Amino acid sequence: MHEKKIGSSYGKLMMNTIIFAIGSFSSKVLVLLLVPIYTNHLTSAEQGKTDNLTMIANWMIPLATLTISEAIIRFGLDKAYDKKKVFTLGNIACGAGMLAFAVILGLVRLIGVADKWISGYTILLFLYVFMSGIKTLYTTFVRAMEKVRLFAAAGIIATFFTLLFMVLFYLVLPDDFLGAGTGIEKYLLCTILSDAITAVFVTVAAKLWKYIDFKDIDRELLTTMLQYAVPLIPAQLLWLITNGSDSFMTTHYLGEGRNGVLAAAYKIPNLVATVYMMFGQAWNMSAITENDSEDRDTFYEKVFDFNQSLLYILAAGCLLVVQPITAIWIGASVRECVKYSPLLIYSTIFSCQTTFMGSIYLASKQTTRSLVTSVISGVINVGLNIVLIPTIGLYGPPLSTVAAYMTVFIIRAVDTRKIVPFRIDIRKMIASNVLIVIMTGILLIEPDMWHHKIFYLIVLALFCAVFVINMDAISSLLFRYLPKSIAEKVTSLSPKKLSLIAAGLVAFAGLNILFKAIPLMILLAAGYVFGFHIDAPKIFSVCGVVCAALVFFLIAPVLGGGLLFVMWAAPIVKYRRKIYIVAAVVSLDIFIGALTGSELGIFLFLVELITVMVVYRKKIADFVLDYIEYGTLGPIDKVTEKIPRRRKSGADNNNTADDE
Repeated sequence: MHEKKIGSSYGKLMMNTIIFAIGSFSSKVLVLLLVPIYTNHLTSAEQGKTDNLTMIANWMIPLATLTISEAIIRFGLDKAYDKKKVFTLGNIACGAGMLAFAVILGLVRLIGVADKWISGYTILLFLYVFMSGIKTLYTTFVRAMEKVRLFAAAGIIATFFTLLFMVLFYLVLPDDFLGAGTGIEKYLLCTILSDAITAVFVTVAAKLWKYIDFKDIDRELLTTMLQYAVPLIPAQLLWLITNGSDSFMTTHYLGEGRNGVLAAAYKIPNLVATVYMMFGQAWNMSAITENDSEDRDTFYEKVFDFNQSLLYILAAGCLLVVQPITAIWIGASVRECVKYSPLLIYSTIFSCQTTFMGSIYLASKQTTRSLVTSVISGVINVGLNIVLIPTIGLYGPPLSTVAAYMTVFIIRAVDTRKIVPFRIDIRKMIASNVLIVIMTGILLIEPDMWHHKIFYLIVLALFCAVFVINMDAISSLLFRYLPKSIAEKVTSLSPKKLSLIAAGLVAFAGLNILFKAIPLMILLAAGYVFGFHIDAPKIFSVCGVVCAALVFFLIAPVLGGGLLFVMWAAPIVKYRRKIYIVAAVVSLDIFIGALTGSELGIFLFLVELITVMVVYRKKIADFVLDYIEYGTLGPIDKVTEKIPRRRKSGADNNNTADDE
């Protein structure tokens, strides 16, 4: 592969990462904002029960779907295979697995062997597994079609409806509309309904029915796909056991209340996994498509260097802010989880690096090796949990998780380099790990740094050190995609100046943490006034919304809602545009909700949203479909003038409709 080809590979990887970020990160952050809802509406025991049920469902999904979605992405991206046959066989395998799961679940319910865990929730459990499996199957095939924009849109759709149903079930509708004590059922229904809507959306948008043909079943390809996918069933189960054994064994030894605390401790560490997931999805596609390229080893080396640097910076950043974020977002009943989150954040580094190495197994079709390393992880995690939880309580699961992931990462790092011999920067890895271990140790010793500022300053300095060590790998790849004028200015700076700028930004972040974001609010308010003065709607819109949101969450909801209304009402007088009127009405709903009760504001907002969607349903549908097809934002008439709609035959759709 020549330098130009390498550049295009990086470009495709980064572009896919950005698109996945649009579909994943924004939605995950919005879900994080809902943590206060269910941590305040569910008791710690109910949170523990919910965590157990979702964990059981996640264990069942690989069995019920035969992990056929992994075969779909692997064979669907391979141009040697017919996408219609791949998707048809995927539906057959998934349907057979779901039928078997329904029969087995019914027998388990009749015998009563799992009543302790699923009694009263059997039907919801099946629906959860079924809809999650179907959604995963269909969205994975969309990725195999390389319709990454549609995949991102599906993520946004899923999140929107999850938020909508959660707000409806917990804040708007009466608490007992499903019956008394049904908080757990509401939580499960939110996911089930959003998954169902997402599956329908993807089916219609991608016209997936054109890729199903049960008349001509390729049995040889089905056998090949199952040979690839079946070893991944125990592999995925063992990874889920590695993650889920913490929950179940904590419940067994310490009770559901303590498991609720552990579940809350995972919320912030999952931020690291969430950010990595955006990159990981794009990397999985690149690992498959670049598997046979000439400069594969160089490509893998540079991407892994970027990958580990990103993880170290993210983990160190989460350690820096874990205490204030926990104080703001986590319910009081489980707030002690802050004592256990640092170890889980550290474990996420090795979890994500292990996933990166696993993509090499998938790309090279070495799924048996993936199974072996997964067995090792499961044995270590379960074995240490048995020893540590009765001995040191809730510190046991995080320690066992760190040990399991670290061991498997080391094994995979050695083994996968026999397949793809790329270089790993060991010195950077050791230095970053030492610094992050020290940060973790300080947080374990002092779970409340606000009363001992010296500890916070030390942690801040350690974060700066991690950032400086890993800055080059991040910047070298990202500078390729910055505007040329900005990239030239940044690259012209010496490493010393860049380090000072980074340290200044970190120091500013530290001041905001110490003073509850007041310096940032002042800066954003100044940005709003400046943008309004120079007629820059993008500047004053972003600054105004972020400033009002900070006031809403950190100072007072009523003050934040009122400030948001004023910030959107002012442009109406100057610009007289419909968009500002709509924004002002929505902000007024938020203000009313904060002033009189969230239920009224949310109800008004939902009524207005539904009204707008009904009135403009055709324009919205055309806009979404044109964006999915052409990847262009803007007026639909301009888009369709530039790019006439294509009419494809069924034969064309079979192999070429998926190229974007």
